[in-house]
Amino acid sequence: MTNAEMRDKCLVPFSKQEALYKERIYPNIEKYRKGDFRLKFTDRDGKPLAAVTVEVQQETHDFKYGANLFMLDEFATDAENAAYRDLFHRWFNLATVPFYWDGIEPKEGHPRYAADSERVARRPAPDLCVDYCREHGIVPKLHCLFYDKWIPDWLPKNDADAMRRLYEKRFAEIAARYSDCLYEVEVVNEMLEEQYWKTQSVLCADKNIVEWAFALARKHFPRSKLVFNEGCRVPFIAAADYRDPYILMLDRALSHGASVDKIGIQNHIFCGATCPQEEDLDDKLRWMDPVKQIKAMDVLSSFGKPLEITEVTIPTVGTGDEAEALQAEILKNLYTLWFSVPQMETVVYWNTVEGTAWNAPNGAWRENDCRGGLFRRDFTPKPAAKMLQHLFREQWCTRLTVKTDENGCADLRGFYGDYTAAANGVPFTFGIHRGDAIGKTVIL
Repeated sequence: MTNAEMRDKCLVPFSKQEALYKERIYPNIEKYRKGDFRLKFTDRDGKPLAAVTVEVQQETHDFKYGANLFMLDEFATDAENAAYRDLFHRWFNLATVPFYWDGIEPKEGHPRYAADSERVARRPAPDLCVDYCREHGIVPKLHCLFYDKWIPDWLPKNDADAMRRLYEKRFAEIAARYSDCLYEVEVVNEMLEEQYWKTQSVLCADKNIVEWAFALARKHFPRSKLVFNEGCRVPFIAAADYRDPYILMLDRALSHGASVDKIGIQNHIFCGATCPQEEDLDDKLRWMDPVKQIKAMDVLSSFGKPLEITEVTIPTVGTGDEAEALQAEILKNLYTLWFSVPQMETVVYWNTVEGTAWNAPNGAWRENDCRGGLFRRDFTPKPAAKMLQHLFREQWCTRLTVKTDENGCADLRGFYGDYTAAANGVPFTFGIHRGDAIGKTVIL
């Protein structure tokens, strides 16, 4: 299959839905991602100042766009680690921090919280990650409290009572150390994938395990935003509507009082992980289909909770520059769609640098063959990385000049976030945030 043929296969579903983008997606971005704001300028006596020129610059986004931080200080050389540290904070405002139990506590009673802990591949210590986020103004996200796919061998997996006690100890320790600095906490992850796990405990067979996990999380993280995360269900939700297993599981958990604050779903397009990309592409197109995406988002939105695309992989399909350009086009189309969903709060790309994804030891799963990184192995940005930055730093970023009227007022509309501004050489700050006050008086 040629690059041109692959490009057509991937982009035709979007081009066929041009009306969907024009009639719903683009208008939704204008309606739901922006707010109105009024600046009023007076002198020290309260007299309105007319004809004041105001330069306005958006500095941050309320919308979170992130990636996993699994490769922090994980490379072989200081130069590589410095390059990763430099690129991450310049491209993202959220970092997914690994709290897999087998990585946190490979030896019973010896948790790896401290920054100088013994190294475990793709599992940088939480203190290291949190310190990096704090240093660079990035919000850290916990992934994940209850995920029996990655639990240590020393656990008594067949003893339900003992497992519950140890899980409570785990939740309590993590909360005591990190709850005040986390943006959000994933409580459960990929529960519908249990059939493929090899390490799970007897707790997974408990019909109330989701509700139990959320109750335990709320006990120890009373003020945290608690997230329900699930795998790549978009085409299945689009096909089954409210009868999809994830939707039924969510409905059951919420009706039983589970303290779910946010609904997460993944969108990995793992084209090439198990067979050549040419053989895999037709199947993976389901995760690129904008009609299926919108339908699934509508069903998930019906619960009235904020949404998050928790893990994203967009493959590089084909060869050479054309393949990298195609990845950028797919990213643009999908991120634009997700950004338009009123209840969407966050989109998290998964592996940022090529060659650093997870591959199964037996070779049956070769995630790196998808070439889903945003950066090449030498840390230079691919077109997809540049596209992501263009969207959030240019296309969806407000920069403008306004002038006050005779009442000293200047009205503006901008994307939600924090702003810097200057009027008559006087700097000041303000924010446009959904649900907050929509004005500020500045005395010059």
